[in-house]
Amino acid sequence: MRNQHGGSRHGGSQHGSQHGSQHGSQHGSQVGSPTRSTGKPSGFPKGTGVDPARDRAPITATELVGKRVDLPADAFRMGKESRFAARPGFNTDGKGIKVQLNLFPVTSWSDKDIYQYDVTVEPNLKDSHALVKKVWNTKTVTEMLGKKGGKWLYDGNKLAWSSEMIERNETRVIVDLDSLKEKAEAIHKDVAQKVTRHSVYHLFIRQTKVIRLAYLKGYLLGKTSWDSHVLECMNFFDHCLRQFPSEQWVTIKRNFYDPLFPRGTLAGDLVVNQGVYCAPRLSETINRGGTGLMINVDRCQTAFWPVDSIDSLALRIVISQKDEWQQWNIPKMAYNLKPQMAGDKIIPSEPFTFLRRLHKLKFNVNHRGKIGEPKIYTIKRIMFDTKYGLEGATSKTVTFEKELEDGSKQNISVFEHYRQRWNIRLEFPNLPLVESARGGFFPMELCNIINHQRYTFKLNPHQTSDMIKQAATRPPKRKQDIMEGVTHLKWTEDPYLKAFGIKVNPQMVTTDARLLPAPEVAFGNQKINPGTSGRWDLRGKKFLEPNTVPLKAWSFILCGDMKTCQMNELEHFARQFSGVYRNHGGRVEKPAYVKQIPFGSGSYSEICEKAWNDTGNFCKAYPQIIFFVLPTKNQLVYERIKRNMDCRFGIVSQCLQGNHVKTCQAQYMSNVAMKVNSKLGGVTCKVPNPSKPASPPFWTRPTAMIGVDVSHGGAGSSQPSMAALTMSMDKNATRFAAACQTNGYRQETIQPQSMHSMLTNLVRFWIASNNASPLHIYYLRDGVSEGQFQAVLDEEVEQMRIVFKKLGCPDPDFTVIIATKRHHVRFFPKAGDKFSSDRNSNPLPGTLVDKDVTHPQHFDFYLCSHSAIQGTARPVHYQVILDEAKVKSNDLMRMIYQQCYQYCRSTTPVSLHPAVYYSHLASNRARSHESIPAENFIAPGSKPGHPQKGRDEDIYSEQSKYTEAPKLLPMEGEKSTQQMVQFINSTMWYV
Repeated sequence: MRNQHGGSRHGGSQHGSQHGSQHGSQHGSQVGSPTRSTGKPSGFPKGTGVDPARDRAPITATELVGKRVDLPADAFRMGKESRFAARPGFNTDGKGIKVQLNLFPVTSWSDKDIYQYDVTVEPNLKDSHALVKKVWNTKTVTEMLGKKGGKWLYDGNKLAWSSEMIERNETRVIVDLDSLKEKAEAIHKDVAQKVTRHSVYHLFIRQTKVIRLAYLKGYLLGKTSWDSHVLECMNFFDHCLRQFPSEQWVTIKRNFYDPLFPRGTLAGDLVVNQGVYCAPRLSETINRGGTGLMINVDRCQTAFWPVDSIDSLALRIVISQKDEWQQWNIPKMAYNLKPQMAGDKIIPSEPFTFLRRLHKLKFNVNHRGKIGEPKIYTIKRIMFDTKYGLEGATSKTVTFEKELEDGSKQNISVFEHYRQRWNIRLEFPNLPLVESARGGFFPMELCNIINHQRYTFKLNPHQTSDMIKQAATRPPKRKQDIMEGVTHLKWTEDPYLKAFGIKVNPQMVTTDARLLPAPEVAFGNQKINPGTSGRWDLRGKKFLEPNTVPLKAWSFILCGDMKTCQMNELEHFARQFSGVYRNHGGRVEKPAYVKQIPFGSGSYSEICEKAWNDTGNFCKAYPQIIFFVLPTKNQLVYERIKRNMDCRFGIVSQCLQGNHVKTCQAQYMSNVAMKVNSKLGGVTCKVPNPSKPASPPFWTRPTAMIGVDVSHGGAGSSQPSMAALTMSMDKNATRFAAACQTNGYRQETIQPQSMHSMLTNLVRFWIASNNASPLHIYYLRDGVSEGQFQAVLDEEVEQMRIVFKKLGCPDPDFTVIIATKRHHVRFFPKAGDKFSSDRNSNPLPGTLVDKDVTHPQHFDFYLCSHSAIQGTARPVHYQVILDEAKVKSNDLMRMIYQQCYQYCRSTTPVSLHPAVYYSHLASNRARSHESIPAENFIAPGSKPGHPQKGRDEDIYSEQSKYTEAPKLLPMEGEKSTQQMVQFINSTMWYV
């Protein structure tokens, strides 16, 4: 039995009790003083009465509220007249249907004045929010507020609200913490240490504002613009709605976690808690007799760290990184965590670098001498210091000066301290120690992780698969979960809602939606109408436009000695693929060259070079495309191949998995043919003009679609932000060229130099392809919040105008549309209604909602354009923030919906407009074009904190301090002609 001399290594409870203690400064191995803790029992703790998401106030009050409430875009333009597009009218196209939304209307609120107060505590030299909360929650203050009357709300920071006005608009109360003997439940535990220097505090409550909800109603009716009064109303309403749940449950941002809700696990034993998402929204219902306020409720899932000892948790983290580490036990891990020599320097081992994700986790210490002392600490780091040599900072090598009972001092190791003081012989003395934020040193095996700590890192593929399985529920089940969440919120029993006269209807709102008609889809030899099924297949269909240049110089390269695929199987696949591509209309003049290149030929860079040379020599021509057959789906290998082919040789490429080549299925080959045809300048299909087949279906003047996306490196990554811009190259918006460039670090708005770098050449390509300048630009932007809408107009659109002007183009009209899927609105058609739902009760493709959930005046709508494969369909929220062309509602919504049928590599309409979808693809693909050595390369989607040679400190930093990033490598082959360079940069190289 482990730790037989020291009690349970996991503390007092198998469910993860939070009782434990840090060693005292005199008798323990830590440096510094102990900190306070909540001392809560295992399971879900009772809420603190405040939302921890509010701890760190952003720069402005608007940004603070905007992190909790879905504020409209003009909320971030307070004091300025709104420039955002107004709704030109509601959609009348298609068929009217009824759809339920997971929105619950606020039916009424009191007209009484609400009094807002400023809360301060003195002395408070550190301006600590935790100290203010501690004093506010004392019995002294609670009793005083009860005597003042009314119901009090507190935001956990410096604001409070009451339904009654206090005498003389202010009051003061003296709180003696020592006499009350109350324990702090501060979120920042180190504050509890600081407050012990004082015991008497003065709490001041001063009235600063009177909130009248009539201001909010005036804004919703369009009678007033957004101002500070409306913001104050929304801030109050948000806190009133959240106060009661925050007192009962664990709260993370907008999510509440009730102990009665189900829990699950992910691969690696992460814990998944199902919770309730709850946030207020402004709505269009004010125009039809409602209050204009809705409550958006949804189910949510969040991954949490498991409750376990840190040594066991460290083992789970390490063995999940590589297959060859999976058989390790703790002693084996301890050996491999030791430092290593790199030349004449001592550096952390590779497994050690993965333990950085333990940083900032809360833990307690559990052994026989510390049971029942609920003290909680924060992991500063897993110790590494070169002074401890190759043995590392372990319990046997780390020493401290200990004061003995006779007053003398002894230098003693942490290992010996536990043996002498507590009669504990550590089982794993060779593990590195844990250093706390207060300077204490602790053995991993005696430290337990505290419950309910969110797992903030990217899930690995197995964990992602498990999460999807748990989160992807069909609409009936999701609706049931949402209604169960509403029951748990107990709006009718909420004392705060009652005190302020706020009533919420606990039934989902039913809205008048539209079902847009499905378009025809034209191929080279026939037209089809998928109807409400949203699906078709490629059998017997020829691509609308084949590859622009017949295939003469192309090859299939088998990489390495593969067991999953043999040369004869690859030769068979090459012949079959040629036939399939020809049947779809592809132009193939010569058979492909087939070659095997063993791994002994060198790195993938050398394999790519040999493949290019051998293909060119065999075909006696510059290669057009090379297929690489790989043994496994390895992102790093994939990106290395793409980097070489795109930027070194300047040709498109296609990667295949060996097992797919071996099975040689017709559907797989057709899917690959769609991608290959697009990369070679062809077009899969289009939506034709129903009345004039030779004319463009969506517009009558030269028009271009532009999509933009900006992606960022994972938390703790040193990767720069990546901007991608796609632009339609033809009159039907079927072919999209793409350009990408780095965009600083954590920069969401595209920087001027990046915009000019990307857009200039694409506009030139567009003019050359269409023999005209674009007169109308549809600019679809993804991934920006309402607070950044104005920056999109002021910075991005203005820079685009400058580019057009420099190229001598007339100033085009802009229609700017923000597309986002990061919301919690869901459609619930009537189950079994074949006119509004599919067999899984999901909405049919073409379901559009532009009432109830939308803004009272702004031009926005929700569109479900796809047929959901699993789970509950998520509609896309489109917000038109600028429309210089005055496009009609029906025309705009029909165009966006129908163009979703033109996605080049799918036989279904996609959920997001292709311009934005393509920019996602290009942004991810362009990661391989970063100008960094191959050994330092981090593939997109890799885990944050993955070691990168030479950049250890940067990897773990929260955000890079730099704003400029190295430019991407250009897609220009070493021997490419100008025509070849133009071809790859104007084709769909990224699909």
